[in-house]
Order: sequence, then structure tokens, then C-alpha cells
Amino acid sequence: MIVGRVSRWVQWLISAAVLLIGAAAAAAAVFFTHPYSALRSGLIITIIILTAAGVVYSGFFRRSCRFRLTNEYIEFQSGILYQITRRIRRSSIMAVTEVRLPFPMPGISSLLISAMGGSMLLPLLKVEDVSQILQVLLPEQQDEGMAEQGNV
Repeated sequence: MIVGRVSRWVQWLISAAVLLIGAAAAAAAVFFTHPYSALRSGLIITIIILTAAGVVYSGFFRRSCRFRLTNEYIEFQSGILYQITRRIRRSSIMAVTEVRLPFPMPGISSLLISAMGGSMLLPLLKVEDVSQILQVLLPEQQDEGMAEQGNV
């Protein structure tokens, strides 16, 4: 059984983005409002609260997204307030595609698992987890057999 989570880099990137957006919003509030006004104070307090909530959310986001690969199925759970569980039987898997982001993020990759009746995206995983999943789901004997048949 293989168990994993979303990469830690994702948590850091979400936190950094939230902090930058919060700093930009606070700077805009300072530059475009009258000094010592109630509007400026309210905006800055609101921005600080929303920024702190975003940073806390990024920590929960990483912990809430996890996958499990067993002999019978692959399962992906996500959600902070509402847990959503997606499960695909390994016997119904038809294709596994590695999805790379358009901008380079070292050590992060995603998998799209297509099966009869639907598909599942395992987003922003560590490359080590992706390689383990691919080794289990696509054994080398299967790849060699497909190459011999001319399907690759």
C-alpha cells in the first residue's frame, strides 16, 4: 500500500502568494485612503485577518489532500470542511497520464488516471510518489508487451 500527500512546496507557494497579495492589498489601502480614517483602519484589519486565514488554509490544504494505493483500488481524499473521496478500482484503470505544469516547479508532478466510467486527477504530488504509483500501476512487462505489439 502506498500512501502520500500533496507536496510541501504547494503549501509554501500558497502561503507566499497569500502573503504577497495581502501585502499588496495593505499597500493599496495605505496609498489610496486618507490617513487616520476609519476606512483605512478597517481595510487594514480586514486584510490582516484574511491573510492570516489564507496562510492557515494552506496548511490545512496540504493535510487534507491525500491518496492511497492498495491492491484493489486507488483512492483520493480532499476537502477541509467537506471530505470528498474518489475511488477507482485498479482492474478498471485504462490509462495513466503524467501531467506537468506549464511553468517549472521542481519535484512536483500530477497524475491523471482514466478508467471505465470516469477519471481521477492526483494533483501536485512529489515526483517520488508519482514514480512509485507508475511502477505499481504500469509494470514493465505490460509496457514491453505493448511495444512488441506495436501499440507504443
